[in-house]
Amino acid sequence: MSKKKFNGFTLAEALCGLLCSIVVFELCLLCLHCAVKLTDANEDRQIQFAILQLREETALSNYCYIDNNELVLKRGESEFRLGYKNHRIAKTPGYEIFLERIEEGEFYDEDGWIWLHIVYQNRRMQWQIIQTKEN
Repeated sequence: MSKKKFNGFTLAEALCGLLCSIVVFELCLLCLHCAVKLTDANEDRQIQFAILQLREETALSNYCYIDNNELVLKRGESEFRLGYKNHRIAKTPGYEIFLERIEEGEFYDEDGWIWLHIVYQNRRMQWQIIQTKEN
């Protein structure tokens, strides 16, 4: 018996290798697409958590009002201010950051509600934070 030496691949082996390469490539594309979607969702999720935190802060306060586009919260003898500074919405005293990387931010009072207006990635957004205590 003589053994034949093969120099290369058969057509079936080449097609099988091509199929495996295409499947791996498609899986990589799917993973990349999912990663992009998750990073986009994280930015919106950060904003949603910040709004929930702001609503909780105002709900726990005895009194809140607007002063120079800042939200002033009174809790017992303490007074806190939430305002826009250095592309952030932060609470002072201290420096607890609620939102960051925003282009604009302001609190305002309209129709008995305290609102937050921000510009984030060239998108204008506004939320009702809390109804003022007078109404």
